[in-house]
Amino acid sequence: MSDVELKIKGWCKNYPGDRPPRFLKAFLLLFLSMSEAHGYELIEKLKDMGVKYETYEVGYVYKTLRNMEKDGVLESRWNVKEKGAAKRIYRITDKGKKNLDNWVDVLTNIRDSITNFLEVYKNLKK
Repeated sequence: MSDVELKIKGWCKNYPGDRPPRFLKAFLLLFLSMSEAHGYELIEKLKDMGVKYETYEVGYVYKTLRNMEKDGVLESRWNVKEKGAAKRIYRITDKGKKNLDNWVDVLTNIRDSITNFLEVYKNLKK
């Protein structure tokens, strides 16, 4: 079982009642597989996809990026060439691309499970 599957299993056992699942890492890996970006750009992309963080939660996104870098799925560098404050630019690593593949497998399984659940429920209501 992959690390991603272990993390997803935790919410499946207890949901609802516990905090709903978050797929922040999957979204960040997806965005960074398309192009490198800095934190604010990634937060804007999250908003565009309907994943919204309140102002007080934005730090969670940056903390997640730093943890992902420690895990070796991202790398970063400082961009000091542009005007204004230096920005940390993130990019996905080969390990991150493999992790993204794992996320796709897990999310596909979750989607299929939810589809099956809803179909059975719909049939019960008939």
